Amino acid sequence: MTGKKLALISKAALFILAGAAAFVIWKNGGGWLEEIDRFSWNLNTGELLLSAVLLAASLSLTPSGWVLICRSMGSRIPAGEMFAAWYASQLGRYIPGKIWLFAGRAGFLKARGMKMGRAAATTAYELFFTVASIGLLVMILAFISPEVFLHTGGRAAAIAASSAILLLPLLHPVQSYLCRKRGIDTGELPSIRTSVTATLIYALLWLVRGLSLYLLLRGVGLTGLRFSHSLAAAPLSWLAGYIVFFVPGGIGVREAAAAAIAAPGLIAPAAVVIAGQRLFMALVEVLLALLNAGKVKFDFNQEE
Repeated sequence: MTGKKLALISKAALFILAGAAAFVIWKNGGGWLEEIDRFSWNLNTGELLLSAVLLAASLSLTPSGWVLICRSMGSRIPAGEMFAAWYASQLGRYIPGKIWLFAGRAGFLKARGMKMGRAAATTAYELFFTVASIGLLVMILAFISPEVFLHTGGRAAAIAASSAILLLPLLHPVQSYLCRKRGIDTGELPSIRTSVTATLIYALLWLVRGLSLYLLLRGVGLTGLRFSHSLAAAPLSWLAGYIVFFVPGGIGVREAAAAAIAAPGLIAPAAVVIAGQRLFMALVEVLLALLNAGKVKFDFNQEE
């Protein structure tokens, strides 16, 4: 199959994924909007707008960690094109099974000349550093606001995430040792500096997501909220939705988990509001993918 045909297939796949994401939004969006309409909300327009801006900004910057990892592992693809490929592959999470979004990123790097093993490793590192960033946040929150983790499920998720941050200092030395034993170039591994930087980037993005969630719940009139709870809810609900791999985009799981953590006394209305935020998030993701689709150069004959 020629590179031109593969390029056409790849572009067609992008629009198929966008269509799948749009279908999920359409299928769930009507119900979400109906549930929202049942409640009488005391809306604060300023807080709601700021929440939306912060969420959109965090989504637009999320590929930064993956780009940094790829740079550390030898990729020289322009950053704009890598961002575009990340947005496109992210739509794969609306198809059951989380493998599709990672396969898209690895396939893009492979098409641009990176060895498949190394290309797949970039997505594994991305996931590991994301979980490590969650571990960093929950370890801090455990000292600042321990009541966040009174629920058994919250404690289990926090412990799982914390294990990643505890393993982070060992990641590079252990991998370097194994690579030397097998005669593999250690220059293909993310450096310690990259590992720490990527983890901090994701932690900062989770902080922004937590603030966005807090402003959203305040903006609709829910009371008795604490920022520390929203800060924990944003990453831990993502982790909960990710573990339930057969649910497209973790829909339903993340909303329930986020509401239980962020507003334990107001779970029902909070879940409805967070479902509305998920609808907005999905629309932003589709928009980012389509707006950046033209930046991806599907040159399957190119070598890095």
